[in-house]
Amino acid sequence: MAQNLQILKRRIKTAKNIAQIAKAMEMIAASKIKRAQGAVTSNKPYASAITTQTQKLLSNIDRKKFSHPYLKSTDSEKKLLIILAPDKGLSGSLITNMGRKLFDMDLKNSYIVTMSKKMERLAIKTEGELIASFPFGTGLPSYGAVYPLIKLVEEYYVSGKVGFVELFYPEFDSIFSQKPHLTQLLPIAYPENEEKENTESPYLFEPSLTEILEALLPHYIEVALYSALIESHTSEQAARMVAMQNAKNNALDIADSLKLAYNKSRQEKITNELLDLTNGQVAA
Repeated sequence: MAQNLQILKRRIKTAKNIAQIAKAMEMIAASKIKRAQGAVTSNKPYASAITTQTQKLLSNIDRKKFSHPYLKSTDSEKKLLIILAPDKGLSGSLITNMGRKLFDMDLKNSYIVTMSKKMERLAIKTEGELIASFPFGTGLPSYGAVYPLIKLVEEYYVSGKVGFVELFYPEFDSIFSQKPHLTQLLPIAYPENEEKENTESPYLFEPSLTEILEALLPHYIEVALYSALIESHTSEQAARMVAMQNAKNNALDIADSLKLAYNKSRQEKITNELLDLTNGQVAA
């Protein structure tokens, strides 16, 4: 019985230590998510303005006279899939959900680029060809992180090796909800409900509309990639914060349960010792 009490003591101490570690990781994730949400909020006006202006300009452009590599698909049936996700685990079901959706995709004619050590291991097991992998990092992604991805987009899409570029990342809905999101990055779609061609624009553009679009479209791709990067980072921190909160609560529950078992065992030991003492006195 004494040995059992020692084992229970060690298990209680272990559970409490795990709870302390989980609490520390929860607080770190909570501090990071505040900064990440601030970055998302700061980026939204710029990203929204770029997107809105691009769509407005595309709705006024003469599609027969204007041509840009980002707007037209090549004859290639292959696609380039860019995956953005955390490098580390301990983020609940985030990586599991991303992996499940990845394996549901048809990737036979796909080149894959990962910015995630976790997703790199899963991408190797698919039918697609992994051509590059970058670390996502633990801090808030910098704007410069998009340039290696853009270089690959230029190499594979603009050259005609692939006909489509897709972006796969965890979309941040809320602290408690992050869903795998797949979206087409290239070719850029013309605005819907804009069927007219050769329509004269009511605006006067200086410089010309085509010059503005040629300068704006690369920024449009940069912003789309950066927005996905910081949203992926925010999703990671939210998922980790919730996962560590659950781990902390579970560890404390286990510690309380073990403490109850310890007290019960200790009480039984004391009772048995008293009974032995009483029986000895009676026998004497």
